[in-house]
Amino acid sequence: MTARPPDIPDAPPPWQAWIARQSAQRLALLDEIVDERIARRALRAFLCRLKHAVVAAFLGAAAVAHWFSDQAAWIAERLPALRLLWRLVTGGH
Repeated sequence: MTARPPDIPDAPPPWQAWIARQSAQRLALLDEIVDERIARRALRAFLCRLKHAVVAAFLGAAAVAHWFSDQAAWIAERLPALRLLWRLVTGGH
């Protein structure tokens, strides 16, 4: 059986010792860097969501326009006045 090394209760964790060695100016600079990174990450997430929303809206609008075009063509086939209007809109196709 191996003996465990004795714990040293007075030694702070390494990150606390690192922070204790830093000057107030360096800590303030570190705070600014962290704040900028958080702000950039939030902006990047917002822009990504906005991009996805724009793509979804465009695809939805295209689907609705396609459906409406099909419906207008179907109605225009059955009503002579609309058939003439549809040929005018589509160029005679």
